Amino acid sequence: MTTPPPEPGRPVADPEVAATVRLLHRRHSWARLGTISLITSILAYCAYANAASQGTPPPPWFAYMTLAVGALAIVGFAGAAVDAALLRRRPPAIRAQAAPIAAHHRSRLRAHHYPTRHRVLWVLGWVGMLLILGVAVVSVPAVVDGVAYLAGAEHTVAFDPVSYQTNCDQYSCQTTTDGIMQTGGSGVQASWPDKVPLGKPFQIREPAWRWGLGGALIDSDGTAVIAILVSLLIEGAGVLVVVRLVKLARNLRRHRQQRTAPASVPMRYIR
Repeated sequence: MTTPPPEPGRPVADPEVAATVRLLHRRHSWARLGTISLITSILAYCAYANAASQGTPPPPWFAYMTLAVGALAIVGFAGAAVDAALLRRRPPAIRAQAAPIAAHHRSRLRAHHYPTRHRVLWVLGWVGMLLILGVAVVSVPAVVDGVAYLAGAEHTVAFDPVSYQTNCDQYSCQTTTDGIMQTGGSGVQASWPDKVPLGKPFQIREPAWRWGLGGALIDSDGTAVIAILVSLLIEGAGVLVVVRLVKLARNLRRHRQQRTAPASVPMRYIR
């Protein structure tokens, strides 16, 4: 007959089972860190590649953030592999007892909980989430520009082609046209995602928000849709990070109040 898991807040009697439960929790957290970081890094790379294909790669710091998130994915999967190897060394009977307890109390091990036992993992998780939030913020202009392009709300300006630029990757090469975009009474350097005749200005749609991933010129509805979908997926992850930040702030305030609250004194009846 299977032993039911202990009630929440009640420690596990067997120290070996308790240590195995903590190891299961830690492996789960490492795997979650690796999975979320991997998905986010893939989406960020897709957004970067989409902007680069339009002739305007994002700033270098965006690429560094993407690489940092990818590195966290490697760290997360490596940590999960190490803990999985440690779990295999535990006796099967101990693992059988610890598995239902870890599954029953899994909701207690979350990033917004404070204080936490796994401080290194907790810090790495928050570093990853803050990087995800930064990538999400940078991707907001891409959604604005894509929606503005599809709605036809962008301002039309003249683009003067000056030179060609060929960008190659491991699959193919693409030629873009560098030139001057007349905006706000002055010329701004920009790149058109296609090859057009030099020295013959033509009208293009000026991006509504030229910052971050919004600096790339959009030349078709398909490009606009791709930019919107990829950026919205990244921003969805950013929204989840903001929710975790709010919960963490509440837990930190509650923890601070508990530490500073005076000890309760029992009331006595005075005759």
